[in-house]
Amino acid sequence: MVAQILALVMKELLVLLKPPQGLLAVIVIPVFQLLVFGYAATFDVDRVPIAIMNEDQGLQGRELEARFTGSPVFEVAALPAREAEVRALIELGEVILVLRIDQRFSADLKAGNAGAVQIIVDGRLLNTALVAQSYATSVIAEFNQDYIATNGLPRPTALTVARAWFNPNLLSHWYVIPGLLAKLLLIATLASTALAVAQERDFGTLERLLTAPVAPWQILIGKVVPALVIGFVQGGVMAAMAILWFDVPFRGSALLLGVSLATMLLAAIGIGLMISSVARTRAQAVAGMILFLVPAVMLSGFATPIASMPAWVQALTLMDPVRYFVVIARGLFLRGSGWDFVWPQLWPLILIAATTLGISHWKIRRRLD
Repeated sequence: MVAQILALVMKELLVLLKPPQGLLAVIVIPVFQLLVFGYAATFDVDRVPIAIMNEDQGLQGRELEARFTGSPVFEVAALPAREAEVRALIELGEVILVLRIDQRFSADLKAGNAGAVQIIVDGRLLNTALVAQSYATSVIAEFNQDYIATNGLPRPTALTVARAWFNPNLLSHWYVIPGLLAKLLLIATLASTALAVAQERDFGTLERLLTAPVAPWQILIGKVVPALVIGFVQGGVMAAMAILWFDVPFRGSALLLGVSLATMLLAAIGIGLMISSVARTRAQAVAGMILFLVPAVMLSGFATPIASMPAWVQALTLMDPVRYFVVIARGLFLRGSGWDFVWPQLWPLILIAATTLGISHWKIRRRLD
């Protein structure tokens, strides 16, 4: 039994890697894409979830809070009362920006002094953090102008201090590259697995494989293992490039990254094999791959925050494996997240992998029957 599985695995590896173009497609191209996109990728967003910690009970503090609450740009997701709540909201990714109004804000304004306002942003989500910080600064600037005009003051009234957590210098490649790992691995894995069964059907080798003395699950393992090994090597190389070439800090556990990477790859392999087992020709397999790949990348949260999408679109993202690995990768690289952060993103990947691989096994078994 083991010898049969090893023979199938070796066959798949030879099919994938023996031709020069195969080696180019599965190893060189993803690494080259990471190198190019790591320098070139930029994005825009439109709205973000925030929290407001108003320690001031005065009129001016409430007025500034109301300007954020009523802004169409922001969605107030929480009103924390303590600093520990603020830290938890940002670390868990529930908000991207926190506005903190000092307890003496109104009193300082009435005394003719500048009132203190602090803006805290999640530096892991660089583009969104920059946009949110810019909008928040604009709201405070408008408050300043109105207060100055109303009271005839000669200078700004609210002194703003901004801080970025996890990415203090707001470097774009710290944000982009961990997300690129998920996107490029999905593309490479789907490219190698979505054609696996359909290609053998076109070449006429599938019938010979189905009549061989092997079980459906052995055929499935023979397809999964080579793609998993190649994807793991790709992921390891790209993670090393992110750390050593682009100087992206890695603050988490290498073991957690490996487990998460393997789980995401299994989910992507399952989707690819499911597409391949349903398609009757290579052309149909390619069409199915593109049909899944484009929305999977667009809805992953890599470019646009999922919280900014309509509710029905957010529901669609629950079936996207890239969505979960993007969160895990950024958490492990920039924050040093632990198991408590990774597990809520990991179990949906396990569910996707189990479902898609199960469907692929069922389709192969039906052909044998």
